[in-house]
Amino acid sequence: MESQSIDTGYRPRVPQKQIHQLVKNNRFSVVVAHRRMGKTVCAINQLIHSALISDKPNPRFAYIAPTYNQAKRVAWDYLLEYTRPLGGKANIAELRVDFMGRRISLYGADNPDSLRGIYLDGCVIDEIGDVNPSLFTEILRPALADRQGYCIAMGTPKGQNHFKDLRDRGEKNEGWSLLEFKASETELLPKEELKAAYDEMGEDKYMQEFECSFQAPVEGSYYSKLIHDLEEKGRLVSIEPDGLARTYTGWDLGMSDSTAIW
Repeated sequence: MESQSIDTGYRPRVPQKQIHQLVKNNRFSVVVAHRRMGKTVCAINQLIHSALISDKPNPRFAYIAPTYNQAKRVAWDYLLEYTRPLGGKANIAELRVDFMGRRISLYGADNPDSLRGIYLDGCVIDEIGDVNPSLFTEILRPALADRQGYCIAMGTPKGQNHFKDLRDRGEKNEGWSLLEFKASETELLPKEELKAAYDEMGEDKYMQEFECSFQAPVEGSYYSKLIHDLEEKGRLVSIEPDGLARTYTGWDLGMSDSTAIW
């Protein structure tokens, strides 16, 4: 990425470029990405770029991982590397880098109090499936309000949890946007490597980690393949319930035969 004629050394891949463009045009974004796509590198460089072009006084940006140790382990070296050409001054005790009057800080969602009372011009929540959903609604959303900052929620599926709900919000809700990156579509990883991963991980885990399937909540789950196939064929739909009518179901749980539901 280049700004003010300074080259930080960042060379974005095509999916990373798409994420940068998404953030440029949308305030709230959801990114579902396969493993080893480079989403953390992308996130750090997005924050750096946003800080450089910000015209607000004392810009503040944040990267949030599920835990403080994870933020330090996964993102700290990247933040140091890409801010070094900008004259970044690192504060390792607080996991922050200051440069050109800007600041980028790393936080852990396991210590939400560290985020209370601050303002933010932009933030990235990484591995959102492992983060308590109240962190955004109760802490980060208010922190973004007065400066009208942006938020990117990104991660790899963790089953049918709040990340799936957020993914659906990104697809349908006004003011939100969505990008999904499957390993079979990005072609960032060699086919031989993906085949080896499939053979070693099994279908359920592979579909979750590399094909971004939310239909594999538990490795070895009985219906995951059937549900995934139905989803791929567009045969799963949501039906709004009729609030005026009660619905009762009767179940005959099959052991040696099929389960029947009335």
